[in-house]
Parts: sequence; structure tokens; C-alpha cells
Amino acid sequence: MISIALGLLRFALGAGRFCRDVETVPRALETVRARLRDRERLLIEVLRRAVFGRTRSPYSVLLSAAGCEPGDVERLVRADGVEGALETLRRAGVYVSFKEFKGLAPAVRGSQRFTFRPRDFDNPLLTRHLTVTSGGTHARPTRIIIDLAYLAESGPHWALWFEAHGWMPRPVIVVAPHYPGLANRYLRFARIGKPYERWFVTAQGGSAVYGLVSRWVHAVARRASGSPPPSVVALERLDPVMEVLADQAEHGAPPCVVGPATTAARLGALAVQRGRSLDGVAFLLGGEPYTDARRRSIEAAGARGVPHYGSSEAAPVGVQCPRPAATDAVHVLTDVYTAIPDPRPQADGILLTGLLRAGPKVLLNTDIGDVGRIERRPCDCLLGRLGYDLHLSEIRSLQKLTGDGATFLGPDLYPLLEDVLPRRFGGVTGDYQLLESQDSQGVVRYLLLVNPGIGPVAERELAEAFFDGLKALRPVYGFMVDQWRRGGYLEVRRERPWVSERGKIPPVRTLAGADGSRP
Repeated sequence: MISIALGLLRFALGAGRFCRDVETVPRALETVRARLRDRERLLIEVLRRAVFGRTRSPYSVLLSAAGCEPGDVERLVRADGVEGALETLRRAGVYVSFKEFKGLAPAVRGSQRFTFRPRDFDNPLLTRHLTVTSGGTHARPTRIIIDLAYLAESGPHWALWFEAHGWMPRPVIVVAPHYPGLANRYLRFARIGKPYERWFVTAQGGSAVYGLVSRWVHAVARRASGSPPPSVVALERLDPVMEVLADQAEHGAPPCVVGPATTAARLGALAVQRGRSLDGVAFLLGGEPYTDARRRSIEAAGARGVPHYGSSEAAPVGVQCPRPAATDAVHVLTDVYTAIPDPRPQADGILLTGLLRAGPKVLLNTDIGDVGRIERRPCDCLLGRLGYDLHLSEIRSLQKLTGDGATFLGPDLYPLLEDVLPRRFGGVTGDYQLLESQDSQGVVRYLLLVNPGIGPVAERELAEAFFDGLKALRPVYGFMVDQWRRGGYLEVRRERPWVSERGKIPPVRTLAGADGSRP
């Protein structure tokens, strides 16, 4: 409690100065160009200060196990460049898998075995204004350090993102739950002179201490940024939000809306149902995958979804330009983070590395739990002309469902749950969710949750459609579906899908409890 109180005090003292130092577009351009010219030195500097000589650093341990001295790494970076050096280090065993990063599995390199804790990856260079705990979307929650210097370092990217899309004259509206980390997002907007105009709170909860910390953080952040108090709405009753967006679009002032992709898809579907247009509204999406089904729901109302990619451990990693090559394609902000392919997972793995001093976690060839396609190509947008030619797309969480030898990749199920089933049985994105759990004997069971709000559904017919859809995804899934059928592993339940504290409705989720108990 004392550390939380001290953190809140530091945060309160620094937030006002942070917001007053507005990041302009010319300053942002100058900063990014200088960083891109100096990437090799930036990586060497962060390794010197946050890794080398720190016995508790997992990367120091892995570098030593690989026989890499600080001088070796520096020469490698200067000779082969950032990405070339990282690839050489990966082949030498200097990488961290997702389970190693989360402390769920030991790191085995040859005959050597190491155990890391999530807090071992905390950045020792931060001011640590405040420490909170993430929602643990992929696995167990992670300690996340909030630092205003880190938010300031990412300020240039938000300024350039808004400039690239022509959003600077637009109002900003937030539609998201009440949790401490959300302050990071709207403080970044305040930093570029864009405090939010309205905030619709879609959920709030947690322990008494968590709620108190959240209220204090937002009270300080709102005062520093000049933002108004929020309004509370129910996630299942978003009509008031949709009407505000539609009215502003109708009057020629379509806003930028900050929130989860599932919420944006629901607002788009609701606007179509009510005969309203969201023409020109830009949904700024982060924190969960932006799929084709969600895009169609948003665009059907005349709006557009524009994702940025990152996580509690690393944000922002990338932002989307006005001319993306794919639904979720983003330019990697290579003055701050870079990515190389990880050949170990079944799908296209991503290994992230941070290049700047201020980041919540030190990342060096680290898998934060996502997969995606990495490519280099030119782009004629503002971001591409600056030199951001590394792109990520098809970004998904690498979540596996297993039972009696049957294994499904979670991302494979997204189109089935977000598009195929809603088109056949009604509803929209976020109305169907598959939960993996274990019964009291440790046998894996699956719950297919169906939002009761969509009306009557023939449960047996829905289960068969789900199985047929699985079979159609990959030939190997046919055998696995037969295993599920014979084992009676699937139960259809009329229940609202689980929503995270950050407003995410993941199509696939693994439960910690037995007997299908909810988290």
C-alpha cells in the first residue's frame, strides 16, 4: 500500500508537466528522423544500461550462456545492423519464449536450464511513477510499470499518426471500461493537444483497492489533461453512444473514437439496425485483434477502424496508415521497437526488441504471445516516407486449445465465431465465445457461450454448425472434431460472453478454474 501511495503521488506531481509540454508535428518529425538515423547506438545504449552487468536480467544470463560478451554484441550490431544482429543472437539462443516471459516454463538452452520471473523483465531504468497489474489476457497477469517518460517518448508517434490521417481537427471520444491503464492512452492524446471530449465508461470493477487506485489515477489524469468526467453506459445498451457518434457525423464533425474493436463492431452493427450513419467516424482500435468480421461491421455503418498494435509490455509497436495492405496491417515504429520472425511456433511468431530507454519491460528477442506476418515494403504515406518500412499484419494471439490430443490454434477459430455463426444464427461480433476449462477430474471441457440477447437458438444445430466449421478450417481438424464429439467435450450455454476489465471480448479464452467456473 505504501508503494502504491508513493507511486500515486509521483504520478500526480508529474502528470501536469507532462500534459503542458505539447508534442507538435514538426517536433515529432525531427525526433523520429534523429532516432531512425541512430538505431544501432540506441540499441547498444539500452543494452549497456539495462542488461549488461545486471545479474538478475534474463538477457544477461542468456547472453552469458551463449558466450556473448558486451563487446561482442556491440561489434555485431555495428557490423550487421539491428535486425541482422538480433537474428544472429536468436540463433545463438538469446531469445525469450512467451512461457519463459510469463514464468510459466523454464528456459532450456542446450544443457543449461534457467527460471525467470515476470518481474525480472521490468525495466530498471524507469522512474516508476506507478505499478499496476495487467488483465492477463494471454495467461497470468503481469506487473506493468507506468512511467511518464515512456509516454513522452511515444508522443511523437501519436502526433504523426493523427497527422497522417488528417485527424488533428477532430474531437476525441473514449468508449472503454474504467481501469488505471486507460489513462495512458488519453494522456498520450493530451500530449499532442487532443484531450478527449467525452468518455463513456462501459464497465468498472475489481477489488476495492484496485477501484480506489483507478479512480485516483483518472482523477489526476483528467485534471492534468483538462478532460471532463466520464458517463456510465451498459455494454449491452450502447444506443446513447451510437446516437452521439451519429449526430456528430451528421453535423460534419465525425470524431475519433478510442476503444476495443469488439465495442466498435457492436456500435457499427447497432447503427445499421437503427438506420443511422457513422460516416467518417474513425475508430482507433487497440488491445485486441482487428479481424475482417469486425471490419465489415464497422464499415457497414460508414465508419472506419484504424488499429494500432501493442500491449501492456510494449506500446505502441505499430500504427496503421491511411492505405493499409491488410485489415490489421501496421507500420512498425522502428525507432522504438523492431521485430524479427520466430520460427519456433506452429504459426508465424514475432520476437520484439525495444530500442529506447523508457519501456515498461526490457525486451530483447522476446515473444509477448502474438503471431503475425512480418514484411518489408515501401509505402507512400507519411509514415512510409519517414522510413517506417517494416510491417506487421495478421496479428493474433497464439492461443492453443487442447484435449485428448486434439489441438486447435485459437486464431483459426476467429472467423467461425465472429462471422460464420453470427450470419447463420444471428447476432454480431462478440456474441459467441469459446471457453476452455477443466472439470474436477482434470478433463478438458469447452463451453460455447451464446449471448441470450440474440434470441432463440437451436443449441444442437449450433453445436453441429460449430463442428462443421471446425472441420472446414484445416483437414487435420476433422479427426480432432471427432474426438470432441465422442468425448462430449462441448456444451452450448446461453450466457453473455466474458468481457475483460479492458472491454475486450476475446473469441477464445482459457479458464483457470475447474468445472467451467468463471474467472
